[in-house]
Amino acid sequence: MNVFSRYRTASVFALLAVSGAAFTQEAVDEEAVFDDAPPSLADNLPPDPSAATSELSEMAADGATPQETMTQAHQSIISEAMRPFNSRRIELIETLALNPTEVAYRGQIYPLKNPQRLRLFYENEQYPTVWTQENNLLERVDGLKRLIADAPQDALPPARYHSALINNLQAGAQYDDIVPLELLLTDAYLTLAGDLANGLVNPRKTHPEWNAEGVSDEALGDMLAQGVVSGDIETAIRTINDGNPRYQALKQRYNAVIGNAILTPTNSSNSAPLPKVTLRPGMNHEAVAILRDKLGIPAEGGDPFYYDDTLADAVLTYQQSHGLKADGIVSGKTRSMLNGGNKSGGARNASADSLMINMERLRWLPQDMGETYVLVNIPSYYVKMYRGNEIVYETKAVMGRRDRQTPAFTNHLRHIVMSPSWTVPPTIMKKDKINKLRSNPAAFDGSFDAVVGGRVMRPSAVNWGSPAAVHYTLRQKPGARNALGKVKFLFPNKHAIYLHDTPSKGLFSRSDRALSSGCVRLQKPEEFANVLLNNNGWSSERIKKAMNQSKEQWVNTPETPIYLVYWTTWTEPDGRLQTAGDIYGKDNILLQQYKKALN
Repeated sequence: MNVFSRYRTASVFALLAVSGAAFTQEAVDEEAVFDDAPPSLADNLPPDPSAATSELSEMAADGATPQETMTQAHQSIISEAMRPFNSRRIELIETLALNPTEVAYRGQIYPLKNPQRLRLFYENEQYPTVWTQENNLLERVDGLKRLIADAPQDALPPARYHSALINNLQAGAQYDDIVPLELLLTDAYLTLAGDLANGLVNPRKTHPEWNAEGVSDEALGDMLAQGVVSGDIETAIRTINDGNPRYQALKQRYNAVIGNAILTPTNSSNSAPLPKVTLRPGMNHEAVAILRDKLGIPAEGGDPFYYDDTLADAVLTYQQSHGLKADGIVSGKTRSMLNGGNKSGGARNASADSLMINMERLRWLPQDMGETYVLVNIPSYYVKMYRGNEIVYETKAVMGRRDRQTPAFTNHLRHIVMSPSWTVPPTIMKKDKINKLRSNPAAFDGSFDAVVGGRVMRPSAVNWGSPAAVHYTLRQKPGARNALGKVKFLFPNKHAIYLHDTPSKGLFSRSDRALSSGCVRLQKPEEFANVLLNNNGWSSERIKKAMNQSKEQWVNTPETPIYLVYWTTWTEPDGRLQTAGDIYGKDNILLQQYKKALN
C-alpha cells in the first residue's frame, strides 16, 4: 500500500465485534485498545460511551449475528477505555492551541518544528497517544530513535528531531507529564518524514516559480497512522525516495565523502594535478597516466602513457557532460575542470555541500516523476527525455541569460507547433525592438506583421513613436529566419517559457550557453518531434514537411511531464556522476538557507 494514501477503517465497535473471540478473555490488552487501533477509528466513534450501546443495539436490531454484538461486560470495558481516549486527545489539542509553537517538559522549553502538521495529525487521526500508554513509553520509541540516528545519511541532523531528549528515553519506563512528551515524539517523526519527502528549504526561496506539489501534511500523518496500525513505524520513512535512483546515488556518494572515502575516479581530488601540457589522442606523455587516473580508464596493452581511443572516448564524454568543447583535446578549460576548477559553465569536484544541496533539490520533485518525462537541467545546457531509466532523446540546449533566467518549474508538454510564427513578448518588445522600430520600421517589413485588434499591417505603416503604439504587437512570420526556427514545443505556463528550434545554430558550439531570453533552444528539435510523435501516425517525412510550411500547424502530443530543474551535481542512469557550473549563482544561496534550516 502506498504510504501516502489516506487510510480509513471501520469504527472500534465493529472491529471489536468482528474479533469477538478476543472478548472471551478476562483481561484485555490495553495497549492494543489504545495504541494499535486503526488510525481513523474515531472518524466513526461517538464521544459518549452511551452512544456505543445505542450503536450496538441498532446492529443487533438490523440482524447482526451473536458474534457481532457485545455483552454488558464488553460494553463496560469499552466505556472505561473511552474516558482516557477522549480526555487525552482533548488535552493534546488544547496544549497545542494554548501554545502552538513550543512545549515545556521538565523545566525546559522545546520549540515544535511543525506545529500545524502536529495538530492536524491529532485532529484527523484522533489518537489518544501514539508513543505512550498510561505513563509508560512504548517500544515503538526505539524505532524512532533508530530513524533519527540514521538521519545524517540523508544530510539531516539528529538535533533537528529532538534527539537530545529522545535518546535519553527508555522504552517501558514510566514518565510523568506525558502530553508534552507525546507531542515532541510525534513532532520528531512528522518532521523527519516531511524533510525526507519534501526537503527542508522552501524551493520558492531560490526558485520563485517552482510549482511541484509536495507530500501533504495529511499524508505524512497517515504514514505514522499506518505505522501504528501495522506495528512498524520505520519502513515507511526508510522507503521515502527509494524509487528515485538519482537520489540514492547522490546519497551514496555523499556518505562516501563524509566518511572520507574516495569518490569515483572522475572526481577524485587525490590524484596529482594535470601539468600545463596539451594532451591529444595518439600521443605519448607521462601526464596521460594522470589523465587516466582522473577518469578511471586503465591502460590497454599495458602502456599508461599512451593516449588511446578508449581514453579519447572518455575525454569526449567528460567534455560533453560538463559543457566543454568536445574535441578530445585536454587543455585550457578541460584541464582546469579535471584539476577541480569551478568556473561558470564548467564543472567542479562533487563536495559534500554540493551533494547535500542537490539531494535537497531532488526532494522537491514528486515521488513519481512518471514513466516517460522530459528533463531540462538548466545548468547543464542539456534537454533529455527518459523512458524508465533509458534516455531516448538528448540534445544540447541554450538557456536564459543571467539577467533573463530560465525558471525552474514543472508542467506537461501538450502541443507541437510546426512552422511557428513568433509574437514578440512585451519584455523583449520593450527592451530590444521598440527603438529599432522607431528608427527604421521598414526593416521589419516582409518578415514581421504589426497586429492590433485583429488588423494586420506592415510595421512601417505604424507610428511607433505615438502613444497608441503600445497597443500593437509584433509578429514574425514562419520561415527560416523566424526566431523560433521551424518548430516549438508548448507546455502552457504563465512564464511564456517553451522549447523551440533556432536559426542561430552556431550557439551550440559554445560551452557557456546562457544566451536566450528565457526560453530553451534545442540543437536537435526535429529529432525531438519524431520521438514525441512516432506513435501518433507522424512519419519523419511528414514532420519535415510540416516544419517547412508557410503557415503554422498545431499538433497535439500525448501529455508528457516536463521538469525544468536546476541541478549542479547529479547522476545519469548508468551511475556516472555529473557536475555543472552554477550559472545563476544559486548554490551558495541554497546552501546558506539549508544550513539555517538545520537548526
